[in-house]
Amino acid sequence: MRIRGNALLRVVVVILTVSLTLVLLPIAINVGTGGTAPAFLAPYVGWTWPLIGVLWLVAILTGLWEFRSRRTVGLSARSADQPRNRPNALARVDRYLADRFAGSLASRTQLALALEVSPEAVIRPYDLLVQPLDSHVSEIREDADITAAFDDLQDSMLILGAPGAGKTTLLLELARALAAKAHLDPSTPIPVVVDLAGWTASTAGEEGDDPGDSPLLAGFVRWLLTELSSRYQIPVAVGRVWLQRGRLALLLDGLDEVSAAHQDKLAPVLDELVQHYLIGQLAVTCRILDYERLQHRLKLYGAVQIRPLNRRQVLDYFASGGQELAGARAAMERDDDLWDLVNSPLMLNVMALAYRGRDAREVAAGAVADHRRELFDTFISEVLSRQRSNTVSYDSKAAVRSLWCLAWWTRTRAGDRIEVPRRLTPNGWYGLVLPAVGYLAHMVCLPALFAGLVGGAALAATALYGVLSGLAVGVAALVLVHVTPHTWWKLREGREQPRALLQAVMLTMGAVTGLLSVLAVVALAELVPAWVGLAFQGAIVWSSYGLEYLLSPSNRRLLLLGIRLVSVTVASWLVFAHVADPHAFVAGAAIGLIVAQGIRFVKALPMDHLVYPHDADEYQAGGARMDPWTVGGALAGLLVAVALGASLGTHALEAVLGIAAGTVAAKAWRRRAPVFAGALSRLLHGFLLRWSGYLPWWRGAFLRYAADRYVLARTGPGEYAFIHLLVRDHLAECDPDALAAKVDERIAARGGRSGLPARSR
Repeated sequence: MRIRGNALLRVVVVILTVSLTLVLLPIAINVGTGGTAPAFLAPYVGWTWPLIGVLWLVAILTGLWEFRSRRTVGLSARSADQPRNRPNALARVDRYLADRFAGSLASRTQLALALEVSPEAVIRPYDLLVQPLDSHVSEIREDADITAAFDDLQDSMLILGAPGAGKTTLLLELARALAAKAHLDPSTPIPVVVDLAGWTASTAGEEGDDPGDSPLLAGFVRWLLTELSSRYQIPVAVGRVWLQRGRLALLLDGLDEVSAAHQDKLAPVLDELVQHYLIGQLAVTCRILDYERLQHRLKLYGAVQIRPLNRRQVLDYFASGGQELAGARAAMERDDDLWDLVNSPLMLNVMALAYRGRDAREVAAGAVADHRRELFDTFISEVLSRQRSNTVSYDSKAAVRSLWCLAWWTRTRAGDRIEVPRRLTPNGWYGLVLPAVGYLAHMVCLPALFAGLVGGAALAATALYGVLSGLAVGVAALVLVHVTPHTWWKLREGREQPRALLQAVMLTMGAVTGLLSVLAVVALAELVPAWVGLAFQGAIVWSSYGLEYLLSPSNRRLLLLGIRLVSVTVASWLVFAHVADPHAFVAGAAIGLIVAQGIRFVKALPMDHLVYPHDADEYQAGGARMDPWTVGGALAGLLVAVALGASLGTHALEAVLGIAAGTVAAKAWRRRAPVFAGALSRLLHGFLLRWSGYLPWWRGAFLRYAADRYVLARTGPGEYAFIHLLVRDHLAECDPDALAAKVDERIAARGGRSGLPARSR
């Protein structure tokens, strides 16, 4: 039997704790009653009792941990049979299904979908053993619903369909029907809808896995139980018992949304799952084209395929809508090409929502959507132009830009998935180059940060060591700004962006950082002997140069580094040994290091994401325009220090020499970004995306806003997804500002919003 890591750790901790306690306890008792400790423990007698207390505490916590683990394992089977577990789980399933229907387009369009059997799509289990005498498969009636089809196919079914055909809608309808049966019959399995998009085919083993499961199946079961716990609050231990006893009906949605590298692994996993667990009811959905590309077909009893809508169904639906759908009927009659598009429930829903309530004469007189892009534009314009009282309101440009950003990022991160990622910038917005954001980063934030950093450092240096020290900070900063590499660009696009407030924010951040950093290092330098401070700084510089030696492949560069390091070290020691105030020299050197590294840090900030081509006409590299900002920041710091009482006649030459030494010692030219520069660059980029309206400031509120307008659908607590892949891709490929203009036109045509005025959040 394999001993797992956690169990082994508990065994080691218990043995060590008990052993040390048995050794130290007699010694402590002996000392406490007047005896003496062994000679080698005599110096540590005072620590004996505290150490025993700590060891006892560790032993108690380890024992509780072990008891809890065993108790959890022992009670998992019994807890699964608690009387309230089943009704509670069914209530959560009902609530989840109600939320999914309420947030989907299917709730607005009740349409009977036609089904046809596709026996060749699956490998029926009994076909593997013997061919039936009658291989004919009976056709499903056109008016048969999904529940009847599921019963006819022995509760083991694959649902195939084109994008937007209604696969998820049918699966949700099946879940509602099965849940209704489960309420009436306690022996009926509880239906659970699970999105397959999150399955990653993990094979890493963990404690609690069934030893009879293969690594792939164990990972699938563990993922499945985690999904049930997150979505329906079914404890993992309870879910595992229910899965083993056949008390769950698995309705797996979106095989096509699994990563392409893992799609073919689902068939053997489900085959092994059915063999090792009691899975009495199983349904899987997938797009037709994606399923046809799989190498392994699923082993299910049967498959159904959703037929495209015919003209009769579409006309009957529009006729049932009366005047509400008169505009949609007019659009269909005017443009025959729309019939080729409105062949699925999704497109029918889009058409119905886009033209619901619009007068037929208005539609006939205006420009009618004659292809898919224009139809989706009309849909987005229509749903965003309608006021909802239960959510906040957003400016059209901010709303469409945010939807475009979410769609672009979802497609980039998730491929064929529609789930909006929980974290929008886990690895940065690579590839998302926006002129408006680039302008704010390079033309507003960088100059303001330079000026603020230099101004704050100059203010502190002037107040502490005189005007010459402040001027030295300014000169050093001006030189360092010109040192290559130059990581900024002169941009001409995006000048319309509001910048005054952003400049003030960045100036303040830079000034506070520079001021506090200088004051902190000076305070530390004054607290310790001067030679200790100089030695500490020398150790930092030597360590930094040593790392450069290890990473640099150029012998010439290594030689120059060595000459520079030795020269700075010798010169600093000679000056330190002969100046009247060594503390001022050490503090000045620390100021120089702080300013140099701060400027290098600011240089590295935007280039983590905003990389522009060198040969583009609209982007020009350069550094001369940073000069006035750097000089202006230094002069502002000097003037503020003088206004606060700094003496114009006080000059500490030792500090000036230290600033020069620290500036020369710092490697401000190094191209490798400093530690944390990448993380702060992504933070800055995300901030600017929100500042310029490409992302919402409050993610949760915006997602609720989009779900209320049928662009997104709520799939779980705090989880949202686009209503369909076609909608997501349309938003990701659109021109957000042009689409926002169409939304504004539609708002104007409707007479404007009522209630709260639109505003960007």
